[in-house]
Amino acid sequence: MSDGDLQVIDGAAVGAWIEPGLGGEFGSVSRQVPKVFDAYARVFHRVTDDDGNHVTWDEVAKRLGRTAHREMQWHQLVGSSDPSNFEGSNWSGGRPDLGEMEVEELDRLCQVLSRHTADPEHCYFGLCAIQSYKLAFLSAEQLDLPRLELPWGRDHVVLSGPLSAIDQLGWSDEPPKNDPDGSTIGLVATSTDAPAEPQELEDRRWFEAPNLIWPAERSWLVVSEVDFDSTLVGGSRELIGSLVGCPDLEVYEVEPDTSLAAFSDKLNPVPDPEEG
Repeated sequence: MSDGDLQVIDGAAVGAWIEPGLGGEFGSVSRQVPKVFDAYARVFHRVTDDDGNHVTWDEVAKRLGRTAHREMQWHQLVGSSDPSNFEGSNWSGGRPDLGEMEVEELDRLCQVLSRHTADPEHCYFGLCAIQSYKLAFLSAEQLDLPRLELPWGRDHVVLSGPLSAIDQLGWSDEPPKNDPDGSTIGLVATSTDAPAEPQELEDRRWFEAPNLIWPAERSWLVVSEVDFDSTLVGGSRELIGSLVGCPDLEVYEVEPDTSLAAFSDKLNPVPDPEEG
């Protein structure tokens, strides 16, 4: 990967600034995004209805007679007291993905992010080792580089490159361009002089959304925690305002102490499982 846009680097060094700013109650925003930013946002991972159409959580809330707000929890929104399996859910469509955004959502997010950094050509992407399939396209040598170790066992392999290279984090059916006789699994694109064709990107089998994204000058941080169905962003008030106003994303402004823990939704009550 050293000859392409993305390079695996010493994650411990470039990400050392993150952990000192983390803290707060279990499930809080500040346990994922350090309290060093002016404002914070929660981007809700979209879902599908019975017909496979993408819909927002707000639309789900309207259809089910529930309330959309910044602390809504999916299991409570759909009327389930089971935060893991959603037993008894009143929603027959799809569920939000955990730990990553869909490619279209992430592309739109990155378009907004690129306007709020002085240098979008120098960014970092963290792939959480818990989701080991994300690391399948890396060599043993690359995997041996120091990782960014964050609390609760969230260790990340970190890659550097331009923000526009976000779509290179994926697998293709074609052999890697820099190793045509090697494995049939490799990066979607490996260099700027040999980019993937649009149809190839459209037909790729897997896209690996990173769990962390930030620019070298640390003006913002994106966190997709592996157990969360939302993505958190810390940054300037201007950035958060742009995200909240983005028509292609479902975003609420949140505070560092806003909770994303199960049963933290106070506006959409469900039966207490301990009383069942």
